[in-house]
Amino acid sequence: MAHAAPTFPFFVSTEERALSSEEQEVLAVLIDREAFELASSARPLRVVGRCGCGQCPTVFFQPPRVGENEREVCSYSGKDASGGIVGVLLWEKGGCPSQLEFYSVDGHDPWSLPLPSTLERF
Repeated sequence: MAHAAPTFPFFVSTEERALSSEEQEVLAVLIDREAFELASSARPLRVVGRCGCGQCPTVFFQPPRVGENEREVCSYSGKDASGGIVGVLLWEKGGCPSQLEFYSVDGHDPWSLPLPSTLERF
């Protein structure tokens, strides 16, 4: 009996693009405060995927692959433009950022990226 290849329902491949200015600002704060060892690998980052939920602004810089392990680098929260609390996790694998994961902490909807000036360790 053949086994089906594992799927990654949380990852949806997208057309490769540069990070938005908001994504760059959030990433810069996290790297400056928690992950300066990733600074050199963060400069050429390109977004290659998004979260499969289709609702959150989570972005992937590397597609997931079977057998590769990601490591959570840091967890922060901040307020978005509406004042709602948004969590952000920076993940890495192989010494390079792999994703910026965002989620609504307080359940408000709609929500967006946290303002960089409001980010605090979570």
